[in-house]
Amino acid sequence: MRGWVMAAALLAGCAAAPPPVKSRPKPVVTTAWDAARFGTYDNAEFARLFTDVGGYSVVSDDGQTMRLQQNGVGAEIVLEQLPPDAPQARPPDAQSWEPGCYWSLMVRARNLESIVADAKPLGWEPRTPIAFLEFGPSQLHIVVLTHQETGAQVQFYERLTTPLPDGYPEFDRFGVPFNIMQMASDRDATHRFFTYMLGFATFYHGEPSLSDEPEVNPLGISEELTTTVPYVASIVSPVADMETGRFEMIEVMGEDAGLEGRDFSEKCTSASVGLTHVSFEAEPLEVIGRIHQATLAEYPLESENPDVLNVSTPDGANIRFRAR
Repeated sequence: MRGWVMAAALLAGCAAAPPPVKSRPKPVVTTAWDAARFGTYDNAEFARLFTDVGGYSVVSDDGQTMRLQQNGVGAEIVLEQLPPDAPQARPPDAQSWEPGCYWSLMVRARNLESIVADAKPLGWEPRTPIAFLEFGPSQLHIVVLTHQETGAQVQFYERLTTPLPDGYPEFDRFGVPFNIMQMASDRDATHRFFTYMLGFATFYHGEPSLSDEPEVNPLGISEELTTTVPYVASIVSPVADMETGRFEMIEVMGEDAGLEGRDFSEKCTSASVGLTHVSFEAEPLEVIGRIHQATLAEYPLESENPDVLNVSTPDGANIRFRAR
């Protein structure tokens, strides 16, 4: 996929847009996010993609919350079991041009064809056939798997040519999570939020992208529209050149092609199933202070728990900062 550029180069409430800023501040954190939260209807069944297929281990399970990790390193997958009538943050039929919340958790992987085959009986369906991507010297295969019960998505990258980046832990089938993607109604506003409010470094900030010819696009844009419907992407991380702990934001510019729909920003809450939060270990009061120092207008930060601060991006995607 020559025209498709993604990550392979690669708290209380929902913020409308970042307030005015004085200048880009120091980052509010300097480490990678260490947990990604999925709400589920059944933790044990949901976990099978990571445990049975991906080789992750169960770190802990109290019947309500289950924690998974790959070989004792990297970010944890945190599963919280919710009632059977819990809403979905992004339902299985949500499209990439419909903004709001997180689109996918992203991991590197090996042998995507076998992963797709083994995941299907567990209720995970590929959004598209496996797609091909060339980015610089790297050639990759990419596929997004959608959990049909909750709408949660995991996006897999398999390097075909270049070795794994330095510092990325070795793995057999699934690697550790390295990025998380959200769908933006305004990519630039979301990018400003991360860079000028949270002080994050930019890894990639692209111009509108189109494919040279019709091809499979993992975002689910139909092949006949890949040459006419552009999208823009940005990737950031707390500090430059991090191989894990990245955030990606994509805006699909499909209005002229009639690609409009729902906005899921307000659905991205702890009461919803699906991928709704990532979290950092950091002192909430220190984060509040740094954000307020960076902004000319006070950002509305609230927390019922003094040990946890939840900040929402303009797309409703949640970032938690929890006390050490």
